Amino acid sequence: MLGLAAVKRIFLFTELAQTSPMRAALAPLGHEVTVRGFHGAWFDCPIAMPPDLVIIEPAPLRSVTSLGPALASHPVLAAVPWLLVLDPERCHVAAQLSCHDFVLRGFPREEAAARIERALRHRPERESLLRSGQLTIDLRGRQAVVRGVAMPTTPQEFALLRHLVQNTGRAFTREALLDAVWGRDYAGGPRTVDIHVRRLRVHLGQIAASLMTVHGVGYKWQTPE
Repeated sequence: MLGLAAVKRIFLFTELAQTSPMRAALAPLGHEVTVRGFHGAWFDCPIAMPPDLVIIEPAPLRSVTSLGPALASHPVLAAVPWLLVLDPERCHVAAQLSCHDFVLRGFPREEAAARIERALRHRPERESLLRSGQLTIDLRGRQAVVRGVAMPTTPQEFALLRHLVQNTGRAFTREALLDAVWGRDYAGGPRTVDIHVRRLRVHLGQIAASLMTVHGVGYKWQTPE
């Protein structure tokens, strides 16, 4: 049994439901595991529960080329190491993805456990700073700074700002922002986004105009010229 300090939060996204071999391999390890299904390249992981490791278990023979870009742009998972379950015939694809490690389908549970523990110990180095004009976002430290002054953001405010800045120039509906930042299980309505945008604009001060309202759509971030 792991001590409390050693327990990690793992998100397993699987297309195999109750028949998932990875789910069975995780069970005896003692970590806090959240299991969710996924479709296409959509990963429902709200900011309130950032994991230490993500494991992606696609259905057999399913294309995985879209997974890397989807994870790289995710407001929560972009800074989290991830492990991929691959078909033996497609192991060459791993070299084209940003996954920390992979395991071949049909794996022994002992091999899966070893790779999971290795991934948890060795977090990959990623670009940790995101800059837009006078705004700097420290992805690793989860801190936004405007003109050298740290913004007192809540986790949801930080995730919303990060998502918009990472997708500069792209307009999002309120519903799309709710899905990306709060997750599809969130019970609140779209006006939640409006409230957080207003708070962010107060924090942003003189650069608040960069967080733009797109009438008839929602919001976008535009880097000031």
